[in-house]
Amino acid sequence: MTKDTLQALVATAIAIDQEIADLNEKLKELKAELVAEAKDRKEEQTVTEGGGRSWTAQDAAGNVARVTFPGKAIKGSISGEGKTIDRIRTAAGALFPRLFKQAPQYIPVEKFRDEATALLGRNASKLIRLCESKSATRVSFETKELPK
Repeated sequence: MTKDTLQALVATAIAIDQEIADLNEKLKELKAELVAEAKDRKEEQTVTEGGGRSWTAQDAAGNVARVTFPGKAIKGSISGEGKTIDRIRTAAGALFPRLFKQAPQYIPVEKFRDEATALLGRNASKLIRLCESKSATRVSFETKELPK
């Protein structure tokens, strides 16, 4: 790829990235308007299975915009220590073991790779590999702000 072609590629990518950012901002504003309208139309809302509410609007072509106000979700996990778990145990009583399963969670320490290498030496590589996950390749842009 020539220098000119590469520069044109970067310029096009940045222009598209900026256009997407502008459109995302506009979409965010439109969604906020739909949420406000849905809040004002409580009588048109229907109850959802999860205990929330949903409101639907259509355009002239029959396309649908749906605003969902979700019900409260069950927590993914609860700390095994503190006042919260004590209150939960009391509320569940003898049925606590049937309603909850204990699943410890292990979180690698800060600077895990360095710490593992310092402690395990050459044997650290296997442990590090076991604790890694694939990461997606990312492309980002830095745009030069033009004077207005």
